[in-house]
Amino acid sequence: MGAAWCRLVEQAQPPRYRQFNDPVVGGLLDPMLTMMAQMGPMRDQLLAALGPGTYGAQVMRTRYIDDVVSDRVEAGISQLVILGAGLDTRAYRMASLAATTVFDVDRPGTQRYKLKKLRRTPPRARDVRFVPTDFNLHSLGEVLTAAGLDHQRPVMFVWEGVTQYLTEAAVRSTLSLVGESAPGSTIVLTYILRRVIADGSWGEGDVRDLLGSSEPWRFGLEPTQLRAFLGEFGLELVEDVGEAEYQARYLNPIWRQLPVNHIERVAVATVLPGFTRLAG
Repeated sequence: MGAAWCRLVEQAQPPRYRQFNDPVVGGLLDPMLTMMAQMGPMRDQLLAALGPGTYGAQVMRTRYIDDVVSDRVEAGISQLVILGAGLDTRAYRMASLAATTVFDVDRPGTQRYKLKKLRRTPPRARDVRFVPTDFNLHSLGEVLTAAGLDHQRPVMFVWEGVTQYLTEAAVRSTLSLVGESAPGSTIVLTYILRRVIADGSWGEGDVRDLLGSSEPWRFGLEPTQLRAFLGEFGLELVEDVGEAEYQARYLNPIWRQLPVNHIERVAVATVLPGFTRLAG
């Protein structure tokens, strides 16, 4: 809900400054949140309550991930797996996915809500396959195979706003699956800085309950650890971006002033050919 609400607020920006178009997101949200996005004082109060730079971080990670997905699709990848998809709308708003099959993976309850809200909305993707999954009961690889994922062809994985809520064991399990994908497969994932989680000073309070993100943060990484950590799963780090890169790449060229916090980063990695994981 929180990420979707930030996307909705961004739609009110003038086209010159808007980082992406999401005409679908408003229909996914509770009417109260939709109203708050449209009313200046209430909107500004909630934006402030989110924490300094949180809105900017949400918006800019969406823009960056959109660009990565479009680049990989244009390069020939035609399978997109969105892990912990939540209220992700890419399959319904990105024209670049016209030749792509999208696998929307999430908990059954979340997907029922999303399907109900989207029942009259045609996708922009060639095909959208909802994959309800309880990770305590099902193997991610098995449910994706059952949904028709072709493991012999490259896959684009999106893992946005999820890893901080998982245990390290769960993160490792998912990255192991990604690392077993066909060479050329790519993952783009967000991660919270480990030191932020360790000191427990961020992301608490009533606003997280309001926006449906009251789950505790468990997992984090530091940029200096990232390359080695991903390498354990046969993944080669391609790019690791955050506030400085967003400012230089997207905001400075259009003279937009948008504070972005430093606590979350986005990494892109590709599957190495011929990687063999050592036992243990």
